[in-house]
Amino acid sequence: MSFQLKIITPARLVFEGTVDSVRLPGLDGDFGVLDNHAALISGIAVGALQYDVNGQRKSIKLEGGFVEVNDNVVSVLADSAQLPE
Repeated sequence: MSFQLKIITPARLVFEGTVDSVRLPGLDGDFGVLDNHAALISGIAVGALQYDVNGQRKSIKLEGGFVEVNDNVVSVLADSAQLPE
């Protein structure tokens, strides 16, 4: 199963696509999201967001922000985000 992930900063849309899972740096520790996850809004800390697509794990460094999970859409509103080089 899969769901939509959007990573947005004040400057730009960093990522938008279909993923199989997401792991986020929560304020009280990392947490994961799979398809059909319960709705939630949470703060996120500085750290790495990891997501899986077709068996490949990818990572984006976040500098804090918020995440909303609703109806199989995970929207990350980050202060800043850095793609790996």
